This record gives sequence, C-alpha cells and structure tokens, in this order.
Amino acid sequence: MEEPCDFQGEPTRQLQLSRQYDSTKENNHNLQSAHGRTSFSLESSTMIRLTIAHKLFGAFLLILALVAAAMGFSRYLFSMNFHHYINQMEIERLHALVPVLQQEFRTAQGWERLKADSGRWSELLNDIAEIKQNTPPPEETGERERKISRILLSDQQQPIIGSAEQEDQPRLVSIDVDGSTVGWLGLKKRRPFRGGPPAALLERQAKHLSLLGGVVLILTALVAFLFSRHLIKPIRTLTKGTRELAERNFSVRIEPTTRDELGQLAENFNEMARTLGHYETMRHQWLTDISHELRTPLTVLRGEIEAIQDGIRTPSPDNLASLHGEIIRLGKLVEDLHQLSLAESDTLVVDRRRLAPVTILSAALDSYRNLLRQQGIEIGAELADFETVTLKGDGARLSQVFTNILDNVCKYVQAPGHLTITGRSAGGVLELRFADSGPGVPPDALPQLFDRLFRVEGSRNRSSGGSGLGLAICRHIIEQHGGTIRAEPSELGGLAIVIALPLASRNLSKQDQP
Repeated sequence: MEEPCDFQGEPTRQLQLSRQYDSTKENNHNLQSAHGRTSFSLESSTMIRLTIAHKLFGAFLLILALVAAAMGFSRYLFSMNFHHYINQMEIERLHALVPVLQQEFRTAQGWERLKADSGRWSELLNDIAEIKQNTPPPEETGERERKISRILLSDQQQPIIGSAEQEDQPRLVSIDVDGSTVGWLGLKKRRPFRGGPPAALLERQAKHLSLLGGVVLILTALVAFLFSRHLIKPIRTLTKGTRELAERNFSVRIEPTTRDELGQLAENFNEMARTLGHYETMRHQWLTDISHELRTPLTVLRGEIEAIQDGIRTPSPDNLASLHGEIIRLGKLVEDLHQLSLAESDTLVVDRRRLAPVTILSAALDSYRNLLRQQGIEIGAELADFETVTLKGDGARLSQVFTNILDNVCKYVQAPGHLTITGRSAGGVLELRFADSGPGVPPDALPQLFDRLFRVEGSRNRSSGGSGLGLAICRHIIEQHGGTIRAEPSELGGLAIVIALPLASRNLSKQDQP
C-alpha cells in the first residue's frame, strides 16, 4: 500500500511545485501590470480632463469666433467698397469739370488768371450744377480744404491749384485743347474718413456690428450651455446605467427622452440589458441543471459502491453492469457538454464537402430500423425523389443530427407507434420532416425544445435516458450549415422535427428542375 502512495505522492509534489511556480510567475506579472497601470494613471492624472460639455462649449465658441471674424472682415470690405464708391463719384465729377477748364484755358489763353485768382477756382466749381448737386456734404475739415486739397489742376505736372505730394498718388485726367494737353486735373487719393456723414455712417455701422456681435455672443453662450446640458443629461444617464450593468444589475432600464440617436442608444442599451439579464438567468439555470445532471449519476455510483463496501450488496455481474451503465451515461453527458461548448463557441469543426443528405439519412435509418421495429414503431419514408439532391456540408455532423432524432424517437414514442419521414425541395432549400405518433409536446414547450438541458414533463423526461443536450447540439450543427431546425405538432398526434438545409448550386433533384 505504501508503494502506490509513493507513486501518487511524487506527482503530487511536482504538481504543487508547478503551481507554486505558476503562482509566483502570475504574481510577478500582476506586479508589473499594476506598476504599469500606476504609471499610466499618474501620467493620465496630470492631463486636463475635458468633458463633452467643455468640448461642445468650445466648439460653439470657435464657431462664434469665426462668425466674429467674418463680421469684422465684412466691415472691412464695406469700408473699402464705400471708399471706392466715393472716389469713383469724385472721378466722375472730375470728368464733368474738364470742359469748364478747357473753356477757361481758351478764354484766358493760359492758366495765369486761375493761378493768380484762387477765388476763380471756387466760382468754376460752384457754376457746375452737377458738381454742386453731387458733391458730398463737407467734412469737419472745412469746405475750402475739400475744394483745394482734393482737386488739383496742374500744368505739365506742375501744381496750379492745390498741392500733391508723392504719397498722395493723385488720379489724373488730361485737359486737352486743340489736340494738345495743356494740363491735368487730379484727385488726391482719399484718406480714411475723419469726419462728416461718411465717417458717421462708418461709425454707426461699427456700433451696430459690435452690438450685434455682443448679442450673438450672449445668445451663443446661452444656447451652448443649454444644448450641452440637454445633450449631456442622457449621456450621464447612460453612464450611470453602464455602471449598474457592471455591478450585475441587469434590471436597470433607461427611459428614452428623444427620438434621435441618443434615444436609439437608450433603446439599444435597454435591449442589451434585457439580453444580459436573459443570459444571466440562463447561466444560473445552466449551472443548476449541470450540477443536477452530474449529481444524479454520481449519487447512484456512490450509493452502489458504498453498498458494496459495506457488504450490503455483493459485486455481482448485475451490480457491476448497473455501475457501468451509470458511468456510460455520465461519460455521454460529459461528451455532450463538450460538443455543446464547441458548438456555442463556434469551434466545432465542420468539414464541408459536396454530399447527398438523404443518403446519410438512409444510412442512419438503416442502423435504427431493427431497434424501431423491436419497440413497435413502424417507419414510413418517402425520400426516393431526393436521393440525388446535394449540398455542401459535413456528413458526420449531419449523421449526428439524424441519429439524435431517431434516438429520441426510440426513447419517447410509445408502442405501437409510427414515424414518417418526408422531404420537400423548393427555392433552393431541402426540407426534411420527422413526424412521430407521440406522445406529443405542449405547444408552449415547443420553442424551448432546443434549449440546453430542457425536458418536457411527462413521458419525455430524464427517466427515459436523455441528457437534454441532443437537440441543442443539433440546432448548432444545422445553423452552422446555414439551415434551420424547428419543432411543431405532428399530424400523427406527436412531435414533428423539421430541418431546412440550403442546397448546392447544382443538383439532380426533379423537384428543383424548371
């Protein structure tokens, strides 16, 4: 007895050392990860945290700054265009003055009289009706400065009336008499308005734009504040809801207050909470059912072995066969759980090849034909027209589905019973229907037949030997083939399982031929 103990003790010590090494390695990894997270949190804490409200408010202020810049630029353009308009009007008045000066030159035989008598210049300006009517009101610099400093008469580029510096950049209009140029009539480049109605107009416009900008600033700040609060409120509610979900409170719900994307997000959140709650309920039920399914055979095995150990029962062939049956049942349950875990995690291997599903079904039916007859179940199969129908799939997995359905018929259908298998091909889909004579399944239990570990009370229960996982595995296999499987009442009084599988692009079925 000591030698086996030593044999078992050595691996145990090795396992303990391995676990200590793994634990030490994991602790070091956790310390490194914690150090990394601490550094990251310290680095992140130095950064300024900008909320969505701050970003929205900043976006509104940026838009406002762009609007203010556009208003300032529009004021600048208005001032430039206004100056251009005034200068253009004065240039037109210069052209109106040219004929008067031509007549003056002819009468006086030169510019000496005009140069000697500055009052004559004023008389010429006042005698021209167009000049008199179109001349803008005088600025605060005075009427005389407007007449002398802004209108210039020059003879061979020499000033006669007024003066012009180089920076004035006067605009000149030639005065021609008898085909020769006798002088130039010039207009100094108008400087920014410093008084008079034009300056008052520009000043009023600046005040109005400033007032408008202030009002827009206040309204924009108010709208940004209210809009950010309106937008942030549902987001904060969603944040609170996600914290509730993180604490496994799957009953939390958010009332949608709008019909926009935030309202849709709230509805999606509620749907996610309902789904998580459903999965949590299924998880609890799954653990409960698994523990119950494993407890039953283990309890039987324990009771049988303890009875043999206590001498209550002798290790007879019947007792050993009973223990072996419980072990077989427990192994099948574990294998079914393994297959279901592979199917639900999308790791179940499906070797897709071109095959004829009716041929696979016929092979499975042949293997169960004698057993079904021994239990008093008659078989009726109408599949001859579908033997050449092909699809892309895994023959072993489809055989597993057909075997499970036939195995359920053997377990649950009472003698004398009937099993009818029919096929139908339409729209690129092959439909196989397994209808038995019962007992049937309540209508409200039909949608749950393909749930894990679900059993119907009555004759279709665990006492017949099923684990409650077969149909769940069948559903995943059929879905991986792109098909569907459903349960419905049978016209024979029992249960009908209907499988629909998509066909290959080419097959030889008469029903699919046009």
